[in-house]
Order: sequence, then C-alpha cells, then structure tokens
Amino acid sequence: MSKARRQRDQSGFSLVEVMVVIAVIALVSVVAVTQITPPRHAVDTEAEQLALRLETARRNALATGAVLGFSIDPDGAGYTFMDFHAEGWRVRHGDRTLGPVRFAGEVRLGAVTGTDGRVLDVPVPDLWFDPAGTEPPVTLYLRGQGREYQLLVSALAPVEVSDAR
Repeated sequence: MSKARRQRDQSGFSLVEVMVVIAVIALVSVVAVTQITPPRHAVDTEAEQLALRLETARRNALATGAVLGFSIDPDGAGYTFMDFHAEGWRVRHGDRTLGPVRFAGEVRLGAVTGTDGRVLDVPVPDLWFDPAGTEPPVTLYLRGQGREYQLLVSALAPVEVSDAR
C-alpha cells in the first residue's frame, strides 16, 4: 500500500471521537442553561394556570349555556369549580381542567370584595360564569414565596394577570 493512500484512509475523525465531542457540548449546554435560566416559583405557575382555568370556565359557560361557579377554599390554599344544577351547586370532581385544585407550598389565594378595595384572605362568595357573560368583576390575589399576582376577572374580557407589587 502506498504512503499517500494510507494517509488518505486515516484522515478525519472517527465516529467515537465525534460522539464524545457532541456529548461534551451537550453537557456544557445543560449546565449553562440551568445556571442562566432563573428557577420558576410555584406562585408564577399557579397564576398562569388559574388564569387559563378561569378563561376555560368562562368559555365553557358561554358555549354550553351552563352556569359555572368558582370558590376559594376556606384556607386560601386552593379553589374549586362547580356546576349549577336544579339541586344546587356540585363540585366538578374528576375534571382534569376544572376540577378542585390545591396549591403547593405557601401559595395562597384571596379576593377583593366590595368597593373599598380591601383584601380579604377569606373565601370569596361564589364567583359565577353565566351563559350571558354578566358575571360581576372580581379581583383575585395569589401570594407566595415573596411574590404577589393580581388576577382581574370581568365579564367577557380576558382574565388579566399582573404583578401586584
């Protein structure tokens, strides 16, 4: 075999060498991303999920003609969606989207009632979503881990989520 042909056969990188380099790059990337991306707080996620669930309840009421209720748990550590039937309100057990929710950690939900803007950390009276879209406006506060979000729920307008601080 000639010297030129041997050099041509041995030039380049082997598959193992390329895979090792890719693995090292992937490992460095994972470490960099976890250091750069700030961790999400539970209250951030809960605020987004609550806004989506409230929007889903409103759309469900408008689309089906049913009245849906929303109630904060007495300790503020969760909430429940309910259906209105001839017998009264029934909790939506088994519904993955609008079923009862309990918050993780120290996240708490409260509401502003009346016109004086007082924040009450007690259960709100049932907020309802009716087929006509005439529910009264309510401001909810979600607090936890040193953060606070305000969710404004009003008739036919999208739920507004804002930083309350």
